[in-house]
Amino acid sequence: MTTINLARIVADTNVHRLSLIGLSKNVGKTTTTNYLLEALLSQKLYQAEELAITSLGLDEETVDALTGLPKPRYVPQAGVLVATTTELLQQAENEGAQFERLLELSGRTALGPVVLARVLHMGRIIIAGPTLLSELRSALDKLAAFGAQLSIIDGAINRLGAAAPNISDACIICTGTSAGATPEIVARRTVDIFTRLTIPQSTWADEYKKLFPQERLVTFSPISVDRVILGNAGDSEPASEARLILDGIKSIENNIYLLRGAFTEELSRELLRQLSQIHTCSNEAELVVGNATKIFCHSVTLQRLAAKGLHVRVATPIRILAMTINPFTTEYACTSQHLLDALMRYLPEKRSPIIDVVSGKWA
Repeated sequence: MTTINLARIVADTNVHRLSLIGLSKNVGKTTTTNYLLEALLSQKLYQAEELAITSLGLDEETVDALTGLPKPRYVPQAGVLVATTTELLQQAENEGAQFERLLELSGRTALGPVVLARVLHMGRIIIAGPTLLSELRSALDKLAAFGAQLSIIDGAINRLGAAAPNISDACIICTGTSAGATPEIVARRTVDIFTRLTIPQSTWADEYKKLFPQERLVTFSPISVDRVILGNAGDSEPASEARLILDGIKSIENNIYLLRGAFTEELSRELLRQLSQIHTCSNEAELVVGNATKIFCHSVTLQRLAAKGLHVRVATPIRILAMTINPFTTEYACTSQHLLDALMRYLPEKRSPIIDVVSGKWA
């Protein structure tokens, strides 16, 4: 098997903000980040001063709850920018690292304010960045102002928000055996996230951004100039929103619905329930949401809605550069190849490369 170069993939795409999205704890986000920092520098793809790391909040466990072993920490090289809290900078300094503190950011975390700093002497550090997406976006802007050409963002556990297009330019999905009781369950969970994050872009993206952008639910027909506001943010009850959408589907072919905010599990279930009650309508419709991080239902639900004629699309797509895997778990024996084989059985043929950055195996 030939090798694949994850660092080269990242560098060649020329992204400035890269998020790592983990399916669960212990799937190797920190290991992947440390690998990227080392590989990007050793292959001379970036200078240390051009790299930065931060996170969306903090995974507070410093010891693995299952194994009792210390969890890996970030080890940024001298010159790399970090955005973490004063308390954690001090903790790292007590263990031998050295930093130049550059700027304290507005906002607070459970561990105090977030500080931008540059590594002067390499050492282990815990990264705890802003907990709000708006504050994370501001932190990334500040890191860029201090010279970061590539900022790597550790996304919070079970939150896809860091992958949003207004936060990062692309993402890496991190999965592993801790995400399920068998490799097959891990593969199915990974497919769910991959399918949701790769929902196709709508051809009505411009309309989504321009037509009544403050309204929760807007509809229009491609063959008509009429635009109708169906619902506002204050009355977004799933049952009533689903009823408004279904009334339009029954009467107009190929209607377009622009949904601002979250496409919730409750709304998706209500739509599926009401669609299942329609026996004579064969009309198709499209529901457009902002991006895939706004979708909070299972990918199977999206497939069932599509089978009923309602196709969910996004205004802004998310770019997935790769998937990385961690085959280690204390729950059962699994090798990199076994996990890769399971993932390949369930993932579509057209997908990003899957890489174990420790063993070098990939598919």
